[in-house]
Amino acid sequence: MKLKEFIEKFIEPNSLVRLLYKTNDGHMIVGEDWNSVSMEHDILYQKGKFRHYINNEVIGIASIFIHGHYSESINIVIEKLENQPYLDEVEYESICESNCY
Repeated sequence: MKLKEFIEKFIEPNSLVRLLYKTNDGHMIVGEDWNSVSMEHDILYQKGKFRHYINNEVIGIASIFIHGHYSESINIVIEKLENQPYLDEVEYESICESNCY
């Protein structure tokens, strides 16, 4: 299942999400550090730093609680693509016409 579909189906609105890759030793964060998180709706509406991963396959959930600033984020494990596509950020106004909270 793609990340977009996974978030729409299983993640509650206004949830913090952290993305991880699976490695032989466990998991590796997608981003600079464990504080690299995004709101689920930013990912869905192609905004923020994790917008590029919307079409990556979800492997599973690693955990929900990790110590740190954003300890209650949902840690989603996604596939790592060799040639990760980079998507342009969508302007908020174009989203807001029909999908604003």
